[in-house]
Amino acid sequence: MLPRTPLHRWLAVAFFLLLAFWFHPTFTGEFTEPGVPYSSNSVDDLSYVKKLLNDNKVGPEIEYASRIVRYVPDMRERKSITEVDQELFPTSFKNITITKESVLSTGTIVDLHIKQSPRPDQVDVSDMIFAASTTYGRFTDPNTSPIKEWTRWLTNGNGQSNGAGLILALFNTTSENLTKAAKTLEDAGINATVLPSSNELDMAGRYVDLVQMMYNHPTRPNRKYLVLIDDDTFFPCISNFRKTLSRYNPDKPYYIGTFTERADWLIQNRAPFAYGGGGIVLTTPSAKQIVEAPCLAKNNETGRYILDSDQGDRLLYNCLTVHSSLTLTYLPTLHQHDEFGDPAGIYESGQLFHSIHHFKSWHKATPERTHVVADACGEECVFQRFQFKDDFIISNGYSVAHYPDGINFDPLQMEETFDWGKHDAGEAGAEVVFSYYFGSLRKSLAKTGRKQSWEILGSRKEGDGRVKQVYLKRWSDDRWYKEGKTPVIADDPRDSVVVLTWIP
Repeated sequence: MLPRTPLHRWLAVAFFLLLAFWFHPTFTGEFTEPGVPYSSNSVDDLSYVKKLLNDNKVGPEIEYASRIVRYVPDMRERKSITEVDQELFPTSFKNITITKESVLSTGTIVDLHIKQSPRPDQVDVSDMIFAASTTYGRFTDPNTSPIKEWTRWLTNGNGQSNGAGLILALFNTTSENLTKAAKTLEDAGINATVLPSSNELDMAGRYVDLVQMMYNHPTRPNRKYLVLIDDDTFFPCISNFRKTLSRYNPDKPYYIGTFTERADWLIQNRAPFAYGGGGIVLTTPSAKQIVEAPCLAKNNETGRYILDSDQGDRLLYNCLTVHSSLTLTYLPTLHQHDEFGDPAGIYESGQLFHSIHHFKSWHKATPERTHVVADACGEECVFQRFQFKDDFIISNGYSVAHYPDGINFDPLQMEETFDWGKHDAGEAGAEVVFSYYFGSLRKSLAKTGRKQSWEILGSRKEGDGRVKQVYLKRWSDDRWYKEGKTPVIADDPRDSVVVLTWIP
């Protein structure tokens, strides 16, 4: 036996440290205590933030704050809101000139406890197939193209499919455009089949016709769930969505979906049908019934469908009602999102959304930016909320909100930031119309001076389990000032930027 000399003890320690660094290349980040600086590639950080701000015409004079968020996956359940016994920003915002900075402060580490959930590269939904109908113009227009969003939930985030199939039906198009669309989807890593829609069918008919496209697809024997979507339907947590569907035996007929959030529309339509934008799930037996039924038969005299409707989701429901005994299996975690205006109340509610919709039209949101944080803390932490002692609330991937007068309201109640747009509810007010679905709503804090919000501007994956988020509050956004108190340029106001870096 070798003598236990000090030299051998030091060699043993050195050997242990070598092993630790070999198996834990992120040793510095993994074992840093909360409240101490985190080491990162500051030059790269600065380059990314500078470009993002410049591209969005922000700065160069800005307010700036940052924090490192270390997620700890030790919770048994996902909470709508988690209270954190720390301040989010223990030091105040700094005024900086971003173009003159050589190093970007990253802040200190704060631990946030979450439920462990799969990242996109850990998801397998190979027993699902989706179908959408659109035009080549919408598919290629930067304002409406779904490619960025589809890449988030139909791939593993690394250019490969997560197993899901997609049928894209293009209306009134050419063979050349079909080929181009297929190549675009392939390059994005999406496992897609691009087909022409029938020129003899209207929009409602083309929607119902998607069912036979999925049913007759060569991979259908390997699929358990067939899902109809719009081209602006997004699934933020597809792994949990698939897990939820496992409650429903795919060998039995199911028609699964959600209602509109508009109680007045639900009553006016007098039919409990699944609204298509939230996603409609069919099993093979139910799809078979639809394909074999005369859903698209027309009246020879009027030229209208016998099962009359100009909406695809309603036409599908009419067919199922007349030609089968199927009724809707209601899944409230799917969302039609029939709201207009500022959607903050919805996306800051802390819900786990299985689907969201209308984010490029009826309201504006950027789920492809929001969802990037799933590459770090997993899909179920997307939109999850964290409340801090200094009255900040992170709605993960959507916003960082501050309440300068304190959080003296119930954050479990949804803030009524949205409205009904041009679709007036008549004598029923917005609160009544939406409360039927969302529960009691609390009044909006816009233009009260009691809320300030930094909204997601950009995000990127920086390595295994690491994501950087940049949030922006523009000085000119009058939602964050008391009525009539908006500053003027002469006051030299600054846009305000928050950077959060998520690490394991």
